[in-house]
Amino acid sequence: MTREPLSHLRRELAAKLTELRHVLEPAFENEPVFPGVVTVSRHRCGNAGCACTREGKLHEAVRLLIKYKDGYATRCLSEDEVTSFRPRTEAYQRIRKARSELGKWQKSVVELVDRIERERRSLEGLGEEDRKRSLR
Repeated sequence: MTREPLSHLRRELAAKLTELRHVLEPAFENEPVFPGVVTVSRHRCGNAGCACTREGKLHEAVRLLIKYKDGYATRCLSEDEVTSFRPRTEAYQRIRKARSELGKWQKSVVELVDRIERERRSLEGLGEEDRKRSLR
């Protein structure tokens, strides 16, 4: 088993602190969030005389996909509503991404601290038989 220099591991850990500041930036924003996504949908209206049926030219509608605890719902938005909802849904997406990245960051830091612990672990004072046994 090769040993890693503690100085290298500690520099890596210090870099993780800087990374944490970047990961948490969306949590410090003041913009209100809305749990949803603004999307553009294309559909046929079903009217026999409409261009969407005759020519295949689909209607476009800007919709808000709203996330609920038990599923999703959609709502058509006017242009004014789009300008209101889009920044809030984008802020929501940023904070959810930050939460996901925080979980990954935490896992990587725990692994790094475990590596530091292994490098610092001293087996002095143990008998030969005890040294061969795994500590964890």
